[in-house]
Amino acid sequence: MSEREIPLCPPFSKREIRSQIPLFCKEGLGEIFSARATLTYCLTGLLLLTLHSLPLAAELPRLQVGINDFAGIFPSASADDLKERLRRFKTETAASVVVVTIKSLDGETIESFAAKAFKLLPLAPAELAKTALLVVARKEHLVGLQTGEDLRALLPETAAVRKLQAQVDLYRDGLRADLGIHGAVHYLFRVIRGDIRVGSQTEGERLEEASLRGGGAGAILAIFLGPFLAFFVGGLWGIYAKHYRVQRNTRLLMGAIFGGATAKLVALFMALLGDYGDNLWYFIMALAIPLAMFGSLTEFWMSGDWSGIPRDKGPPRRPEDRMGI
Repeated sequence: MSEREIPLCPPFSKREIRSQIPLFCKEGLGEIFSARATLTYCLTGLLLLTLHSLPLAAELPRLQVGINDFAGIFPSASADDLKERLRRFKTETAASVVVVTIKSLDGETIESFAAKAFKLLPLAPAELAKTALLVVARKEHLVGLQTGEDLRALLPETAAVRKLQAQVDLYRDGLRADLGIHGAVHYLFRVIRGDIRVGSQTEGERLEEASLRGGGAGAILAIFLGPFLAFFVGGLWGIYAKHYRVQRNTRLLMGAIFGGATAKLVALFMALLGDYGDNLWYFIMALAIPLAMFGSLTEFWMSGDWSGIPRDKGPPRRPEDRMGI
């Protein structure tokens, strides 16, 4: 047998080799390419999942108990002061408050981010149960809260976040945005200590709300307008009564009635701006009634030609006197 006729594979003949080559080319290579494609898809999926989890690890490399100012909101002195307050609070109450500030959520919800960050806190399970995590997103101006099991009854998430958001928003557009976070942390301190409840308002909060909606304006306007208008109405009544020669006692009595009624009407209209106490109402009446009575005594304060109602009317002037001749 010559070298050309040496079989490539001893077990197979030329005919068998020729019959197997097309099958290998059609099916064997197709299976190899299919396996490679499947492997490529799997690796691509794993890479996407890995990249999806990278932003949290990049933004929060390692959290610490206290302040994690990744957004750069706190000046150094302000951060040191808040760290000391957080340390003292933990010593007094055995509860921890952790602050995390970030530049942006990058499309993630504040609730999801807070839940992930809470799991990264370097605390034991017993300490996590007494921990409150405050998250502030600088770009979105959002506040998030995550609490342990022991604090959830004191800090219901929806109501507590609304209160904390209001604290942070007070200084959101100012030069010291860190002061809003100080206020939010102080609010958490008071709630955890039991000084206030999330669902109720303190006296200071009620006064602040009344001031913002103009509640104090009603009382101020009632003090000034009530007595003034009572005096004005009493004066009008005095002019009318003098013209028709009403007796003085009747004039005084009716002046007091008209003055009190005027002050009452003013008080009713001013109450629409804000309520005020009975003591203020009595004070307004104590001013309005005497002023109205004094206004009805026109013979004492409206005498002479300037009053428009002179006591003794002289004879009519001649036409040439009116012309200045």
